[in-house]
Amino acid sequence: MTTTREAPQSARAGRFPALRYPLAAVGGFALSAAITAPLSPDLGLTVGSWVMISVYSVYGALLARTDLQERRLPDALTLTLAAFLTGTVLALAITAGAGGAAISAISGALGLAVLLAAFGLLGQVGFGDVKLALSVGLLTGWHTWYFPFIAIAVAYVLAFPHAIIAAVRRKHGHESTDLPFGPYMIAAGLVVAIVATLATLAS
Repeated sequence: MTTTREAPQSARAGRFPALRYPLAAVGGFALSAAITAPLSPDLGLTVGSWVMISVYSVYGALLARTDLQERRLPDALTLTLAAFLTGTVLALAITAGAGGAAISAISGALGLAVLLAAFGLLGQVGFGDVKLALSVGLLTGWHTWYFPFIAIAVAYVLAFPHAIIAAVRRKHGHESTDLPFGPYMIAAGLVVAIVATLATLAS
């Protein structure tokens, strides 16, 4: 597996002004509030969860494509998604009375980012992955604080077969294309969030 590098600072600054992140947070808050405010708290939580999953899926597809093609996760996608999801959970804390879930989501996001940052210092992941961890943590931590860590474990499980095949091929002198870790994180976060949401509906 390869680490994911960040986009060059000059390119990010020129093309994606920092204002996009607070605007994304405000947009997430406004959209979530508009959709869930007329609903009952229970229904609002369910709808809010699917809103987050839907937005995460769209951004996740763009991030996975970029990571596979360019080996980078641009801030314009990772941090915009994290800001949008933060606004969404804060709105749900108000409209659906989900303050505890919002605290869990934000705590899970920060905890997972700190863990991935430690891995990054060891050279195990890139710092684009660290920023992506914020969104994975928000999406999965919404259900309970430790789900982000389950998600990262699932990501490693998903990546393990490819890592083994690549190691065997290199051992035998064959070329092997390493895949970045971002797509595995994105897929794992989506799987955990969908399973958790469906489990909540079934309970």
